[in-house]
Amino acid sequence: MITKRDIRAPIENKHRKAMLDLVLAWGSLDGALGMLLSRFLGVPMHLGAEEFGKRPGSAKFAEMIKLLRETEGAEKLVKLLRKSKKEYEKFSTPRDRIAHSHCAGIWTKDDDYVVFATFDRFGEEGLAIDAVPIDEMRRATIWAQEFRKFALRIVDKTEPN
Repeated sequence: MITKRDIRAPIENKHRKAMLDLVLAWGSLDGALGMLLSRFLGVPMHLGAEEFGKRPGSAKFAEMIKLLRETEGAEKLVKLLRKSKKEYEKFSTPRDRIAHSHCAGIWTKDDDYVVFATFDRFGEEGLAIDAVPIDEMRRATIWAQEFRKFALRIVDKTEPN
């Protein structure tokens, strides 16, 4: 269990860089998912942005999977999107910590961990503390960058004339 004595602030540049890279990669991924969903539905991008822009990424994946399940010959893509949705949900944890929690500092026992205070109940009368390793942030960043590239390749290849 991490206590206040186990946390040192402020964070260092390596922590800031890892968090910024992750947030920027996931912001780009969110837009690419909206574009991909728009393309699959045959909706112009400006209308897709209006319709799907604020939906969570998991909901965009779910809608694409639902749509493609009904499309003949799309079985491999459905399987890939299901796998990618699970990865998205796994890798979204560090992004969610950064975006929705208080960054309390660095864990004194291992400075490769950034400590976040979340507004989640812990035990009888406590609030949750979570330590996220920089390597996990980097893996989530790389995954988001790679899936974004994949999504945009499909968007580009299926661009209407």
